[in-house]
Amino acid sequence: MSEQELPTADRILLMMHNLGIVREEKSQIIDELANLTNMPSDQLVKFLRGHEDSGYVKSITDEVGLVSYFLTGKGIIRVSSALT
Repeated sequence: MSEQELPTADRILLMMHNLGIVREEKSQIIDELANLTNMPSDQLVKFLRGHEDSGYVKSITDEVGLVSYFLTGKGIIRVSSALT
């Protein structure tokens, strides 16, 4: 399956994988991810929360309350399986 054929939710995971957002120290806040995906922040948050519920993405909150996201091992497997 090509990237263009992937559902939007899976393309978000693929983009995070391709950009190396796969560890807590590489996590990105929603505004950064929205800029990278050209997607409105509110729509992106809905996808990311769903992915977090599925275990594909994890969020962390810093000391000032900013939430950032990164791809988990399970998310990496999801990306790999979606492209094979």
